[in-house]
Amino acid sequence: MSNYEFNKARFIKTAIWPKDYPVLKDDGGRLLPEIAVAGRSNVGKSSLLNHLLQSKGLVKTSSVPGKTQAINFFVIGEKESLTFVDLPGYGYAQVPVETRKQWGPMVEKYFKEREALKVILFLFDIRRMPNEDDYRFIEWVIHYQKAMILVFTKVDKVTKNEKKANADKILKALGVENIHYVYYSATKNEGRKELQNMLLDAIKDESE
Repeated sequence: MSNYEFNKARFIKTAIWPKDYPVLKDDGGRLLPEIAVAGRSNVGKSSLLNHLLQSKGLVKTSSVPGKTQAINFFVIGEKESLTFVDLPGYGYAQVPVETRKQWGPMVEKYFKEREALKVILFLFDIRRMPNEDDYRFIEWVIHYQKAMILVFTKVDKVTKNEKKANADKILKALGVENIHYVYYSATKNEGRKELQNMLLDAIKDESE
């Protein structure tokens, strides 16, 4: 597990459909384990990736929700040990209708056909409650039997008591009370090491 370095990240390519996905392998010809980052538009995916991978500016952050409209692939480590994937955010009404229609098939196709995918980081704003889009996303994860870690974002916006109470409500509403989860704040430097350890454990479990 010590071969996995959460730094030295670089962008590989943008893709929409499987034929355009990069094929990334280690020196032994094995597919690099892949971690997908998903959630609603403006939930903090870009900020988390930049902070988690210690790569300021790796993923462009935007105050405009729905900015990411394709699947972006990144590799980390000097020897390219892991792949991270930034999935397009969902649920922003101002995104063109045709683009919103494309989101579902694009992401579901990725879940279905991406053999390298080991873990999904499902980012969730701790101040919100689940909606129909969130429930649909969870259904896909369960259907395609993917490992998932729930990452509560925006935790610096609530009190300590609200953090626990809100998390419990969200977990119950999603029906995933037994899932692994972590509180994350790039602003307060909270959750980074814990999430890295969770990912390493999850990758190990999925590889056995």
